[in-house]
Amino acid sequence: MKPNKRHLDWMCIDIEKIAETDTDVDYKFSCNVSEPDPESRKNRRKVVGQNQGSLRISKATGEVALIAAMPEDEDNRVYIRAAAKTIGHWQKHEFPDKTMFACG
Repeated sequence: MKPNKRHLDWMCIDIEKIAETDTDVDYKFSCNVSEPDPESRKNRRKVVGQNQGSLRISKATGEVALIAAMPEDEDNRVYIRAAAKTIGHWQKHEFPDKTMFACG
C-alpha cells in the first residue's frame, strides 16, 4: 500500500442480501475507503467513504456472478472475498440477510 493512494479495506467487508428469488440470491458487498490523512505526521489514514458492488449466487449450483463491480477494486480482491463468504454459506444451505468477511 502506497501512503499517497486511496485504499479499500478488503479485510472487513459487509455483505447484505438485497434480493431473493426461487433460484438466486443477490447481495451487495461494501467496504470502507481510506486515504492519507494530511494532518497526520505518522502517515495515518482516514476513512473517506464506502464503496459497494453486488453479486448473485445460484441456489442450485453455488455459482457466483458479479453484477456490479466495486469502484476501485481493480483486482477484484473485495469481490473474491465476498464471493467466497457467500459460497461458504451456500455450502451450509444458508442465505443470511447479513454477513461479513473479516480477516485477522
